Amino acid sequence: MSFNPLWLALIVVVLMIIWEIAGKHKSPQRGWIIAGVCFILGMAVFGYFFQQSRQSSSLHVVGYASKTFESDMVKWTLAMQKNSDLGGLMNAYTTLNKDVNEFKNLLLAKGIAEKDIDIQPPTSSPVYDNSGNITGYNVNQTLYILSKDIPTVESIALDPQFFAQRSIILMQSNLDYLYSKLPDLKKEMIGAATEDAYARAKEISSASKTHLGKLIYARTGVFQITEPYSTEVSDYGFYRTNTRTKSISVTVT
Repeated sequence: MSFNPLWLALIVVVLMIIWEIAGKHKSPQRGWIIAGVCFILGMAVFGYFFQQSRQSSSLHVVGYASKTFESDMVKWTLAMQKNSDLGGLMNAYTTLNKDVNEFKNLLLAKGIAEKDIDIQPPTSSPVYDNSGNITGYNVNQTLYILSKDIPTVESIALDPQFFAQRSIILMQSNLDYLYSKLPDLKKEMIGAATEDAYARAKEISSASKTHLGKLIYARTGVFQITEPYSTEVSDYGFYRTNTRTKSISVTVT
C-alpha cells in the first residue's frame, strides 16, 4: 500500500481539534501554533498532489523508423605503387606518371567525367635492407574517383587487368558507397519515427481510457546507417559505406 499524506494530515488535524477542545488553559500562542501546523500540512498535501499530477500527466514513448535505400554515388580510392632499385628513382617516377595518365584516359573513355577524377601528387619512400642500407625506392600516387556512374566504376575497379599488364602494385583500392540526398532522407526518417511514436502513444491512451495532450518534449536518437539486416548499433551512430544497398534507422523519444 502506498503512503498517502492526506491521511496523516487528517489525523493531525483531528488530534489538534481534540487538543483545542480539551485544553483547559487556552493561550494566544495555541491559535498561532494550530494555524502554522495547518499551513505546513496544507502545503505538503498540495505539493504531493501537484507532483502526482505532473507524473500522471506525462507519457513517454519511443518511436522507430527504418528504411532500405540505394546509394547514388561511389568514391573509389586507389593508391598505385612502382618499385625501383637504388639508381632507378627517376625511371619509377616517369613510368608511374605514364601509367596514371593511361589510367585516366581509360576512365575518360569509359564515360567518367574529368571533374570526377582527382589525382594527388606522387610521393616516394626509401627501402632498407636488414643492415639499414637503402636498397631502392617505392613511388606512390593516390587517385580519387567520385562518380554517380556506379556500374562503370565498379566494372573498372573489379577488373585488375589494366594494373596487372603494367606491373602496377595497388597499395589501396576501396569503394565507398554514398548517398547525395542523405539530409533529406534523415528528415523523412525523423518524421516517420515521430508518427510511429504518436501511434504508440495513441494506442496506449486508448487502451487506458485517457486522452493525449500536447507534446512536451521530443528527442531524436542517432542514425544507424548500415548494411541491410545488420544488428549493429552504436551510441554515436553508424555510417557504413562498404555496401551499395543500405539500411537507415532512427528513434524519436
